[in-house]
Amino acid sequence: MDRTRRALLAALGTGATVGLAGCTGVLGSGGGGDGDGNTYLQAADWEVDSSALPFPTHGDPLPAATLPAPLRDAETLTLPDDFTGRDTLLTFVYTHCMTMCPRLTAILENVQDHAAEGEFGDEVAFVETTFDPSRDDAARFRKWADQHHVAMDAGNWYFLRPENTARAKAVVQDTYGVSFTKTTPQDTDAYMYAHTGLILLANRDGYVERAYKLQGGGEPQVRWQDVRDDLTTLREREA
Repeated sequence: MDRTRRALLAALGTGATVGLAGCTGVLGSGGGGDGDGNTYLQAADWEVDSSALPFPTHGDPLPAATLPAPLRDAETLTLPDDFTGRDTLLTFVYTHCMTMCPRLTAILENVQDHAAEGEFGDEVAFVETTFDPSRDDAARFRKWADQHHVAMDAGNWYFLRPENTARAKAVVQDTYGVSFTKTTPQDTDAYMYAHTGLILLANRDGYVERAYKLQGGGEPQVRWQDVRDDLTTLREREA
């Protein structure tokens, strides 16, 4: 999908019907389109044409983006190039979120634990990109990792932080199709975000195998075991 189309669809924001909602939704999963020889998993079906979705789906290359990684000595990392050779789980969060973002992180963290138990942690990368760079700095990322039991010492978890809000919009929303809109809830002094909940599973060559997206409140929630099973199948077929 070209960047202009993705940006247009992402700009539909929380009013769109395909996976765009606030933090109060639950996750669903799937992938769209036909593989072109770059993927290993069979494409799952979406209820809509996958070409109408604003984010990457089955067979799409991960969009390129270079972002600072604050917990890695101010190093910048480039998606997908710096993760070539490893399967990658990628999601988008902000650390003041109290609903969907902890769930997204918990899914990745459980899969990280599974990779450690299976002694293949070095072969998988876990990436969280913030769209709230004004508040999410290195200290906030460390606190978030501690709160959610992320094994930072494993060396396979990466926090990426766009330089400013404009850059966050350019990468997260315009490039990756993850919509986010600032809100001001009445019961808090802090601003929050209504946003798309999305996890991408990409193979070692940087192509999307699965996209797990936010669904409506009545839809089944994707379990971390579902992501684990997809990763397990992917690794078997890559071997």
